[in-house]
Amino acid sequence: MGRKPVKKERIDDPSLKASWIEQLSTVYLRNGLTKFTMDDIAAKLGISKATLYKYFASRAEILDAVVRLRITEIEAFEDQLSDDKITFSERYFEVIKTASVMLAEMSNQFLIDSRQLYPELWAKMRDFQDRALFVAEAFYRKGIEAGIMNDINPRLLALTDKMFIRSVADEAFLQESLFKFFSQQLD
Repeated sequence: MGRKPVKKERIDDPSLKASWIEQLSTVYLRNGLTKFTMDDIAAKLGISKATLYKYFASRAEILDAVVRLRITEIEAFEDQLSDDKITFSERYFEVIKTASVMLAEMSNQFLIDSRQLYPELWAKMRDFQDRALFVAEAFYRKGIEAGIMNDINPRLLALTDKMFIRSVADEAFLQESLFKFFSQQLD
C-alpha cells in the first residue's frame, strides 16, 4: 500500500504539521482513507510530494496524526463534563450537541477504512471509546448524586451511549436502519 518509508531525518515543525493535519482531517473524515495517495495529499496541501515526505514517513503516519487529532478534539468532552461552573444540564446538552456534530462530520467510509486498513488506529479509537465510557459513567453518577438525574445505573447509561456510538459507526446497522426508515416513509 503505497511507498515504503525511507529511513531518513524528517523535518519536525509541529505547527506546520498540525496545520496540514487539520486540513487533511476534514478531507479524510468526509471521503475515507483509501481515496488519497501521497500525490493527492500533497496536491490538497499545495506542496510537492517530496516536501510531504520531508515531514512524514508514510501515509499511515499522516492517518495516525489525523486520528490523534480527532481523539484530542473529542477529549475536550472531559473538560466540558467536569466544568462545575456550568450547570449539569447545560454541560450534558453541550456535549450531546458537540458529539452529534463530530459524528455527522465522520463518514461511514472513514470508519470502515479505519477498521479494515489501519487496525492499530481503529484500536486507538476503540480504546478511547472505552475511556469515554468511564468518563460518561462518572458524569452520570455525579448527576444522580446531585439529584439532577433519575436514579438509573450510571454504567447502564454510559453503555447505552457506547452502543449508540458503535451503531452509528456500523455500516450494516446504518444501511438496515435507513432502509427501514425510508420504507416506512413510503408506506
